[in-house]
Amino acid sequence: MIANRSDRLMLIGFLAPAFVLLAIFYIFPAIWAVRISFTDLALTGAKALNYGFVGLRQYERLFSNPEFYGALGRTAVYTIGTCVGQFTIGLTAALLINRKRLFGQGLLMGAIVLPLVVPSLIQALLWQNMLASGEFGTLNRILTLVGINPVEWVRDYPMLSVILVNFWNNSGFAMILFLAGLENIPAEILESAQIDGASSWQTLRFIKLPLIRYVILLWLLLNTLGCLNTFDLVYALTRGGPGVETTIMGIFMYNQGFRYFELGQGSATAVVLLVISFVIAVIYVRLMRVEI
Repeated sequence: MIANRSDRLMLIGFLAPAFVLLAIFYIFPAIWAVRISFTDLALTGAKALNYGFVGLRQYERLFSNPEFYGALGRTAVYTIGTCVGQFTIGLTAALLINRKRLFGQGLLMGAIVLPLVVPSLIQALLWQNMLASGEFGTLNRILTLVGINPVEWVRDYPMLSVILVNFWNNSGFAMILFLAGLENIPAEILESAQIDGASSWQTLRFIKLPLIRYVILLWLLLNTLGCLNTFDLVYALTRGGPGVETTIMGIFMYNQGFRYFELGQGSATAVVLLVISFVIAVIYVRLMRVEI
């Protein structure tokens, strides 16, 4: 009994600091946001000090705002495009690195994983230079060398530009998860498929991908939630422009709360985004529990 009590106290002691930080930085702010979403709190003016309860009025305003649906649609495009691109790059790199005899294997892994240690704001500054207009951008200089006219990347292809930046940003995380799943596939299964005459494509489609499906679903869960809540990278790169072309939900929520000074409206947006994220998370978790 004493040993069990000591173990429980030790477990509580280890978990308590993490729980306190979780409560301070996640749970309490979320509860505060839900509360504020039912008020008309503002950052400036009379409502900054004398705000009151308005019920569901903020949500009625939000769902009657066409800009909200535009931001939601752009967020869906951004999320789907990012997931497709990162899945392709991450899986391809994982398959290449999983091969035991690959020249430059360590260099490839380092190049893909490197962006994970670079802060998002620094990445945005780097890519601002890469995607700069005219002949000043690095990509345009490369195009000029092969006889292609410079491209106004952020102006003409704003959403594509931020999606490409996110490819570079997080493909390494996908590669690490997929590589871990591939490394855990028993060699006997792959050898049996090879003996039976399965091609590389058949082995990938019918053996490797089904065996790492739970790893893929876990990555999709984490990456989808990350894309839905993206703010800093896109804001630092385009400020949501040109116009509203890259105004995704994170930037729309920021504008409502800190550009138009309506914290109640911004909090209502945050709560809606939280509900959407929760529903998507539940779907992914249910898929991970079902045999596919």
